[in-house]
Amino acid sequence: GGRGVDHLLEVAGGAGLGTSLRALAPGGRISVIGVLDGAEISANVKPLLTKAPVIQGIAVGHRRGLEDFVRAVDMLGLQPVIARRYRPDAIREAFAHLDRGPFGKLVIEMD
Repeated sequence: GGRGVDHLLEVAGGAGLGTSLRALAPGGRISVIGVLDGAEISANVKPLLTKAPVIQGIAVGHRRGLEDFVRAVDMLGLQPVIARRYRPDAIREAFAHLDRGPFGKLVIEMD
């Protein structure tokens, strides 16, 4: 309906932030996780003022740290706690469950 999205994952950076802001609903959130288009970001200030978005950065570690972590998980045999599995056609139900604050992970099974 032209309202925009509530949560957007921004992976490009650069001028992509401006595109993301235009696609965002008022009060929405942009999670910046990548800078494929460069570390400098640019955008028109009007959506920042009128939509009052939340823009958060998500930092990720280096590859070796992830490899060490995965090796330790495998060695210890750790398993995630899965609260419930959902099919893609039950995505609304899955998000409602997520809003209730489940203990464990929610899984969307893609066949």
